[in-house]
Amino acid sequence: MLSEQTIKEEKMDSDSSSIIIKDLNEKHPNILVALVVANIKNGATPTQINARKITANTLTISYVECEGTMCALNSVDVAFNPPIKSADDAIDRIVTDGKIAMEAQCTWLVTEPLPLVILAVTAALGYTTLVLGEDGLQSAIQSWPLIGQKIISTIFGSYFFGVVRASFYFAIVAHAAEAIYIAIMLRKRASLGYLVCLKWFALICFVGYPLTKKAVLYTNANESKEDKLD
Repeated sequence: MLSEQTIKEEKMDSDSSSIIIKDLNEKHPNILVALVVANIKNGATPTQINARKITANTLTISYVECEGTMCALNSVDVAFNPPIKSADDAIDRIVTDGKIAMEAQCTWLVTEPLPLVILAVTAALGYTTLVLGEDGLQSAIQSWPLIGQKIISTIFGSYFFGVVRASFYFAIVAHAAEAIYIAIMLRKRASLGYLVCLKWFALICFVGYPLTKKAVLYTNANESKEDKLD
């Protein structure tokens, strides 16, 4: 005798699965991207992401993962607890879970190497520009080992502070431009809330490219799908 759980799974497969799968693949590709990225831990960038199968308990999403010239087809299973009850319930819960997965995490600034390095460099440039000033920088350089002083003198001459200052303000402008663009695209293409977009904006202002790269996965997914449908 079939259990109640098995009956629910068979009903989802026979009555609603194709409707849900089609809706997810055509209307919510960014949600699928977010769920895959949240469930793979090796930092790879997945491509060719598609919902494949859904039951009352699990959504299976396939994706291609490449390393160098070698690519492999993989999949992740997203569990539902409690089980879903209908196609509408499935879409609502999957979209909600996907949007949660799309939220930026402040911990990325210190747990991931590249954001941490960029944050430290930008902070050093800012401290030198806004606190030390040219005289303070010169005094600091004089306390360096002689080889360090010679390297700075040979490469930059008397323009080292100018280079530092220009680098700091360029970083501020570039990060702000990235942050504004990403916040607008996340709101427009991923339909994220204003506070979520504001969080992305703030974090990208700190480190720029590493977090922009993460967000672009979500903003470009819908655009790519729309191009294919056209």
